[in-house]
Amino acid sequence: MNKQNQTEFPEKPQLLIVGASTRAAAFSALRAGFRPICVDQYADQDLRDIAEVIPKTDVCSDWMEPLTQRPSLEWIYTGGMENRPELIEQISQKHQLRGCDPEILERARNPFFLEQILSQGRIQAAPCLPSGSLLTGTEKWLCKPIKGAAGHGIRFADSDSSTASLNENSYLQHYQPGIPLSALFISFRQATILVGISLQFSGNPAFHADPFQFCGGVTLSPVAPWLKDSVEEMGQTISRHCQIQGIFGCDFLLNPEQENAIWLNEVNPRYTALTELFELQYRLPLLHWHLAACRSFMETQVDTDAPEQLQIQLLHAEKQPFPQISKGILYAATEIKSPEISWKRDWSENRYQIPESADIPCTETTIHTGSPICTVYGVGENLQSCLQSLANRVVHYEQIFEPDTCKSKMSLDAFNTFVPLKKIEKLFFTDFFPSWNESRSFLED
Repeated sequence: MNKQNQTEFPEKPQLLIVGASTRAAAFSALRAGFRPICVDQYADQDLRDIAEVIPKTDVCSDWMEPLTQRPSLEWIYTGGMENRPELIEQISQKHQLRGCDPEILERARNPFFLEQILSQGRIQAAPCLPSGSLLTGTEKWLCKPIKGAAGHGIRFADSDSSTASLNENSYLQHYQPGIPLSALFISFRQATILVGISLQFSGNPAFHADPFQFCGGVTLSPVAPWLKDSVEEMGQTISRHCQIQGIFGCDFLLNPEQENAIWLNEVNPRYTALTELFELQYRLPLLHWHLAACRSFMETQVDTDAPEQLQIQLLHAEKQPFPQISKGILYAATEIKSPEISWKRDWSENRYQIPESADIPCTETTIHTGSPICTVYGVGENLQSCLQSLANRVVHYEQIFEPDTCKSKMSLDAFNTFVPLKKIEKLFFTDFFPSWNESRSFLED
């Protein structure tokens, strides 16, 4: 078998995955040749079809105890677990962590440390202050939880009064206007590889998301060299100083009105929600490379050629006429019960088949207001057609789950919330994104 195309293993070992939502990582595990065992908060229908599922409840002993009874496995974590370093430490006493341990997490999730290490770079971290700082003037500041995930708990701080009353578990970050982007990296001991850059959806009303709440994204490919070079430098600096292992994501803002100034918001040192978009677009088993990267930090298992092999595969994939892919997380506008939805996905021929939807709740599941309903995907030959496809599916699935609240909703309404053309052209893309007929030009200049 060609070494570059080696995506299957002679045996299929088990991989333990723990997080609030593990469905995307579970499918990545299948593509990398593993059988996933998932500790998952939602235990959705499509996850149950492909993995052994242990429900993740608020009572940690309910799911931690079964893990201690299993033989030692390699394991990874997804969103939310970065806020529970004590659980990561506890699980790692029995199972082999492939990712960032609590010590690495402490550095990568510290906004003041990130501000310090990026102070001399082309991309700097948005300035931060302790929660008790006195704010004056007209500048906008965000109050962000130190242990946050998916944008939950972020709000504007009151600039006219002291913030001493804010929770000590929060901090202040200077608000930077701009286009929300996200970069995905894989950190080997020898090198840090930029996998790709995506446009990120945050607080989008089409998905009924709360302000600042993560709700999806769309891949951008190819990316302008000036942007790619700056982002690569940022990722390498963060990886080196934090000693990150494997997959990690960086959320940042690009402001074309400020000479394309770029500000880092935060680092997610784990498998991210947008990882699967690059995996599906490039048709590469990124979880395989994540595990290879983590193993590269073990002196007895070093493949010095692995970063170069991944880089070659990414460069090859970028030249292919693959479609752009988007995903959106649809949140419940009101409390509902999930209807019966037929779920079927044929993996026999194409494990990189782009689904129409995922995270399908089991029939009669109660979904509370503001909780995720499902994930929908869009596909297109360019950014505009990809987002139009996503808009169509958002409306379709909203009519399935919440028919009484969206009878008159049109896909154009959803599309315009993704891409408010006049606002974007005026505010963000003056001489930068001149028209949708030239929508790829800003990536290729």
